[in-house]
Amino acid sequence: MQSIQTVKRVEKTFNLGMHLPGSKSITLRDYLLSSLAEGESDIYFPGICDDTFRMEDALKKLGIQISKVKENMLTIRGNNGIFNRNEVELDVGLSATSTRLLMGLSLLRKGKTIIDGHESMRARPNKYLLDVLKELGATVTSCNDGYLPVSIVGPKAYSKSISMKGDKSSQYFSALLQIAPVLPEGLEIIVEGELVSKPYIEITINEMKKFGVQVENEDYKRFYVKPQSYKPVKLSVEGDASAASYFSALATIHGGTVKLNNIGSSTVQGDYKFLEICKKLGAEVIEGKDYTVITGTKSDQLPSLDTPINMESMPDVAPTLMAIAPFIPGVTKITGLSTLRIKECDRISAPVKELRKFGVEIVEGADYVEINEWKKLPLSSQIKVETYDDHRMAMSLAVFGTKAGNMEVLNPECVEKTYPLFWKDLSKIYS
Repeated sequence: MQSIQTVKRVEKTFNLGMHLPGSKSITLRDYLLSSLAEGESDIYFPGICDDTFRMEDALKKLGIQISKVKENMLTIRGNNGIFNRNEVELDVGLSATSTRLLMGLSLLRKGKTIIDGHESMRARPNKYLLDVLKELGATVTSCNDGYLPVSIVGPKAYSKSISMKGDKSSQYFSALLQIAPVLPEGLEIIVEGELVSKPYIEITINEMKKFGVQVENEDYKRFYVKPQSYKPVKLSVEGDASAASYFSALATIHGGTVKLNNIGSSTVQGDYKFLEICKKLGAEVIEGKDYTVITGTKSDQLPSLDTPINMESMPDVAPTLMAIAPFIPGVTKITGLSTLRIKECDRISAPVKELRKFGVEIVEGADYVEINEWKKLPLSSQIKVETYDDHRMAMSLAVFGTKAGNMEVLNPECVEKTYPLFWKDLSKIYS
């Protein structure tokens, strides 16, 4: 029997303080970089979710020692980019970031690395990254020219300069940047066209810097990383900015207050800029270096968004904006969504389909949506929504459900991919 999570309408304001899960994006990078350093790195408050478990398990299979010293702390012993030579099979589950980062890491191994994952991961393309790995000298085989499962064997000699299309995925660039300093002559990466999702590249470069490695970045058109050694570190992972978007949105649409205790103005996570949208919708935002307080407007009506909102630089929180758009007066146009078509599900068509079940009027384009104000509150009957095995579908639709009420979310456990405690944290707004 399929599991169901009921989402009720919020009937009162709330004042909530919370500790977000550690950033998944940062945790995955820190785990991999720790494996490339020489010596022990201590990672405090890492993201605890299926994606990070997949990376941890993969690194262990590659010969990296990882131990949980105490609650919210892992120690990872790196070996200066040297891994075991066995043939290994890595199961990445639903983690696209782990998939691409591990593909890059596989270039360093002489043994065969086989990477496979969940059915939905098998539907996501990797051709452009795999083609570059071949250019760098690796032996690569894949299913249907670029899809999982793939096998990779590192080369005897490496090319020192490659070019790659910038409009596919920033994860491809992060995968190459992270291994670049370990290569004998470093690596030059030329970007063909415009690079999408630049904030995720900033996260990668920022984490590499923490481990003592510098990256030359020429306006996102050319990157150069000279040969360097990663140093072991002791660091804490800040809160996840993508997760922050759900509670920022909740405060905004309900006129409540949420204090996020572990993310603030010092972050380089691009999704933190979702707060700028909250401000446009009348929310007051107070930012400290490592905390943020969001208080929604007390007005009965949010202000309208008169100009289109481009989400190209923060695609992971576009579903959050889509979920609150029905409560914004007039028509809200959201653009820059092209990369959402090839996520865990089609994150344009899927939310459109589910919101239409409630009577929300939406125009869907190739890379945009236009969402009309919804005036059908309150609902008199339960409506079931699909999550498509996509954590962001579940969490963003839940935000919509707190205003609409009478929502039943199917397969709610899919949130375990990045935010296992989401439903528990959401329940606090009803207390």
